[in-house]
Amino acid sequence: MDLKLLRAFVQLADAGHYGVAASRLRVTQSTLSKQIQALEHQVGGTLFERGRHGAKLTPLGGLLLKEAGRLLKLSDEINGKLSRVKSGFAGHLDMGFGISTLELAPQLIATFRQAVPDCEITLNDIPSNEQHRRLRDGTLDLGFCRAPSGADLSFRPILQERLALVLSRSTRPPPLGQVQDLNRLGFVALSRERGAGLAAQIDQWCNAARFEPRIVQYADDILTINAVVASGLGAALLPLTGVSSLGDRTDKYPLDGTASCWAIGICWRASDANPILNRFIDHATRGL
Repeated sequence: MDLKLLRAFVQLADAGHYGVAASRLRVTQSTLSKQIQALEHQVGGTLFERGRHGAKLTPLGGLLLKEAGRLLKLSDEINGKLSRVKSGFAGHLDMGFGISTLELAPQLIATFRQAVPDCEITLNDIPSNEQHRRLRDGTLDLGFCRAPSGADLSFRPILQERLALVLSRSTRPPPLGQVQDLNRLGFVALSRERGAGLAAQIDQWCNAARFEPRIVQYADDILTINAVVASGLGAALLPLTGVSSLGDRTDKYPLDGTASCWAIGICWRASDANPILNRFIDHATRGL
């Protein structure tokens, strides 16, 4: 059923007069008459009795009027939702994050939802290399992660991460430049399958420092590593911002050197034109 004709019908039913309804609709009475005739043809019956005092609804017209309000309200709601989606004020985003943005990512999402309440966002803990893969295959909209390789993904840095030596509160740090002394205690490390980016960063720093850590235990997440270190069962090399968000159970000592630092930012498909994604990117990078 043509919604334009239905709106003209409702206006005429409300006004009860062709001239008044035509004026409200900003059309001629002849045009309004043709619209009503076209609607009557669609429904298969007469909708108005036309007389000296205007237009009076027929029983069929009365029935249609009851249903027309619901149809037009639903149409307005759908058009409103479509308009909000096209302008970036509604929609859904799937996001990934890592330990370095354990605090920042939820904060940015919370402030974004205050400004854009009609949005749905899922957030899952995913390693950077896996975020890059999911972004490329379209199963992730945005990632909080390391910089990707390749021009197909866009990246905007939002913080600078740094490697840190993590020790239990009861373990004394070694003298400056003698981190190898900790090999007697041994190191706890994130499995390479879980954290390929972090493993590569640690390799770079260790090569520059001419140090080879003696790994005594692997774990699949940094929370577990931090707990093991807090118990005094080893040392660890971990992202300073990330491990600091886990509390004060361990001591953290930032490491020096260019190989100890890397950028963490937001990452998305360069070809993605999703309006709500673009609005979130503007929100997350405002002031940078």
